[in-house]
Amino acid sequence: MQRVHFPSPALAPARTRSFSRSLALVALASLFGACSVPAPPAVSPPAAPTAAAPAVPDYSAQGRQVGPVKLAPRDPALEAWKRAAAERIHAANQKYLFEGRPHHLLQAVIVVEATVDRGGNVVKSRVTRSPKIKTLDDMALASLKAASPLPAPPATLLVRGNLVFSETFLVNNDSRFQVRTLALPQD
Repeated sequence: MQRVHFPSPALAPARTRSFSRSLALVALASLFGACSVPAPPAVSPPAAPTAAAPAVPDYSAQGRQVGPVKLAPRDPALEAWKRAAAERIHAANQKYLFEGRPHHLLQAVIVVEATVDRGGNVVKSRVTRSPKIKTLDDMALASLKAASPLPAPPATLLVRGNLVFSETFLVNNDSRFQVRTLALPQD
């Protein structure tokens, strides 16, 4: 077999160029493989916590709460008054209520914050959570106004002569509502 000499590598057949590249890569790999890299220092496994050391760090010195989050206890007097107020709201708005459990897909959940004086009169109210449907917001505020005066709150709940509380209105797809305080759990 006769060898053909090509004056420049660019003119050599593709097979020869591929072989040359492979040979060069093997040479580079063997060169780098011969280099030694120092091994990382051995790391001993962490010691198991002892009975004297707590397993969870104590962050109390840094102002963080240690342990599970605790909710404020519910005031039984406030809960009893809210129930009586919700019953009054339902009684004053019978034609706007829906019966039974609230459906899991409600049209709206509206939260109203109201200020009640010592006589149970609603002196101020505002929507604090809204689906931005004005007619539903107005309905919630009007139903609270229609129920005024609410039962007189106990003196222990009054701050500067008033009681500020929130009530949630659950509105179904027919634009009828229930007050969350009296509503059954949702489907």
